[in-house]
Amino acid sequence: MMNLLAIIRVLSKQASPGPAPAFTYVHVCRALLLIGDEGPIGRIELSRRLTLGEGAIRTIIRHLTEARVVSVVPEGCILSRRGNGLYSRLRGRLSKIVFVDGRQLSLDKFSATLSIKGAADAVRSGIEQRDAAIRAGATGACTLVIRGDEYVMPISGEGESRLESNDALVHDLERLLRPRSRDVVVVASASEKSLAEHAAFAAALTLLE
Repeated sequence: MMNLLAIIRVLSKQASPGPAPAFTYVHVCRALLLIGDEGPIGRIELSRRLTLGEGAIRTIIRHLTEARVVSVVPEGCILSRRGNGLYSRLRGRLSKIVFVDGRQLSLDKFSATLSIKGAADAVRSGIEQRDAAIRAGATGACTLVIRGDEYVMPISGEGESRLESNDALVHDLERLLRPRSRDVVVVASASEKSLAEHAAFAAALTLLE
């Protein structure tokens, strides 16, 4: 079975020659999850939530409808049966985004986080998640691997670091995400809330390879 990230990349691929699209596979994944979480949802609301122009949103919707993942009804976009299957697989791995006070880890004003179920073995040094987040607009990001009741942060070339169990961030993550052992949490920080959210998704998707 094709892995989740490969499917999302196929859905975002341009079908014909022309200017490069103003969106990435991260936007396509977020659109699919938004439609599954809140659909029916219209183009204007998708544009606002994804901070993309309506032209880019129309193209994303066209890609998803041509792939028979999304249907357009008078009230907006909804998932097809095929789309619901893909949505269930994605949401089964990715939690919803929440915002936390990550000042001890972050480099900027807003910190967005989500958990990736059972992704511990996919983490190498955390650099892949950091780089993906920065490309998506973050000023910084970190990866936390859950081992039992410990939050372990890989540090390239330096081994790893652990958050203390009484750390305020650990309390927030436990309350908001409830991760389990072998899950992974990514935290991305940016100057704008929308950038932090998008960057956290970008980092998380590297763990669905």
